[in-house]
Amino acid sequence: MQIPTPSKFFSAWLVVALALVSLSACEGDGARVALPGKVGAAGELVVVATPEVWAGPAGDTIQALMGQPYPVLPQYEPLMDVVHLEPALFDRFWKPHRNILVLEVADRVDTQEPSLTFYRNKYSRGQIYMVAKARTAEALAEVLLSRGGEMVSLLHAEEASRFSDIVALSPNEVVARDVLNKWGIQGLWPKDARLAKQTEDFWWVDRQLTRLKGGDNHDIQQGFFIHSEPYVSTDQLSLDHVLDRRDALTRKHVQGPTQGSYMATERRFFPAYEEMQFDGHFALEVRGLWKMENDFMGGPFYSLTIVDEAEGRLLTIEGYAYAPYFDKRPYIREVEGLVRRSAFVGLPQPAP
Repeated sequence: MQIPTPSKFFSAWLVVALALVSLSACEGDGARVALPGKVGAAGELVVVATPEVWAGPAGDTIQALMGQPYPVLPQYEPLMDVVHLEPALFDRFWKPHRNILVLEVADRVDTQEPSLTFYRNKYSRGQIYMVAKARTAEALAEVLLSRGGEMVSLLHAEEASRFSDIVALSPNEVVARDVLNKWGIQGLWPKDARLAKQTEDFWWVDRQLTRLKGGDNHDIQQGFFIHSEPYVSTDQLSLDHVLDRRDALTRKHVQGPTQGSYMATERRFFPAYEEMQFDGHFALEVRGLWKMENDFMGGPFYSLTIVDEAEGRLLTIEGYAYAPYFDKRPYIREVEGLVRRSAFVGLPQPAP
């Protein structure tokens, strides 16, 4: 079975996700009754299928799709955590789950043509609900495989944006105002974030967290860098240039806890690099790993470089995660959701 790589799924996830949701056949029961909030762990997909279907090619296809490695993490973590549920157990406690895929194999009028349909808000607010139907198990597996990229893109987009939706309920207006005035970015920043460094060419927004595990509290960090440079040549749009500039800035501005330590790109693991459109501008998207030279820290980062034609500059917004005692996927997915939530509005004009 040939499964497309995750980086290809993610290259245009926002466009795909919005298109799929707009084509949903219905909005569930929300038109008649108030829907409850979604439940379930972040990054989790509940697959409702009979044991026979789950043990067959359709179940194998879903496990292969969702079990692929999340792009550019220091250790294996799947794209999504899959929970199999038999139809008889799919009751009112499970129906509000955040992500649901129902697999049906039956010889009915509506299954003669294999289909995969996406719904939003069927049983809960913010829910993604998918139904795949076919007359045979083989046909069901084929439609899942052929549209697997759409499914993964939609789930990733929704998981990333859900955290930014939470942040939007109580944003950090002070940091947002300062970033807007300096960089021309309408950003969304967590309430507990702070401006850790402000220079003429480099800003660092820092967020420090503490999580309990194994009876002890452990530190987690999410950070965001904003910087720009004059845009004078298309050579600046290469991956080498993006990484070299990143390393020059982090060596100068991001020191580690030990003497002589500083942040750098981990070059032993090749980053994922995509060209894309962002907010109407040509942009470069990079996923990679960072390390602390002369120390033992490290983790994933997500970087977005936007071509600002009006100002003749390349503007970069990136974020990173540090969570040594935890899975990295949820934290870097949150970072990506916030970076992608940024709106490029341009530099403020001077008063006449």
